[in-house]
Amino acid sequence: MKPIDALSDDEFAHLAQRASRLPDAPAALVRAAMALWPPQPRVSVGEVLRSAARLVEAALRFDNWALPAAGLGLRDAGGATRHLLYSARGRDVDLRISPAADHFALSGQILGPDEAGAVELAALTHDGATPPLAHRAGIDAWGEFHLDGVRTGSYRLTLRLGRDTIVLPSIEVGLPRA
Repeated sequence: MKPIDALSDDEFAHLAQRASRLPDAPAALVRAAMALWPPQPRVSVGEVLRSAARLVEAALRFDNWALPAAGLGLRDAGGATRHLLYSARGRDVDLRISPAADHFALSGQILGPDEAGAVELAALTHDGATPPLAHRAGIDAWGEFHLDGVRTGSYRLTLRLGRDTIVLPSIEVGLPRA
C-alpha cells in the first residue's frame, strides 16, 4: 500500500469513498475512548480575564519642566535633571532623567505594592514600527531601577510587575528647551 501523501487525487478520492462506507465504531467503544480524556472544568470568562496580565496606562501627574521657574521658587536650582511622577492603578512611578556625559541616566522608584519585576525602555519610531528595546533592567526590593547610557530621543517605558504591565506615556529624553 502506498503512503497517503503519495496517492494521486483519483486514488485518494477512491480511498475516501471506501472509508465512508465503513461502519461506525460501537457506541461502547466510543464511550470508553472518550472516558480516557475526562472533560476539563469550565472556566468563566471573568476568571480568565482576572488571571491574565493587565495592561495599565499610567497618567502623568507632575513634570518639573512643565512648571515656570517662578512656580518652584527657591527649590528650582536651574539644573538639567527632570523629575516626572506618574500614577497607575494603585502605584506611583517616580522617574528622574539626569544628564551623564554625552548621554542620560534614568532612575526611578515604584511606590505601591512590592512586587518583583523589570523595566523596559524602547525607542519610539516615526513610522509606527515596533520599537526596538533600548534598555532593560530589574526592579530591586525597594522598587528602584536604573538605566544608563540613554541617548536623546523619544522613548516608551514599560514596567512589568506581577500580573500588571504598566505603560508610561512617551517620554522625551534630552536637555530642556530654552
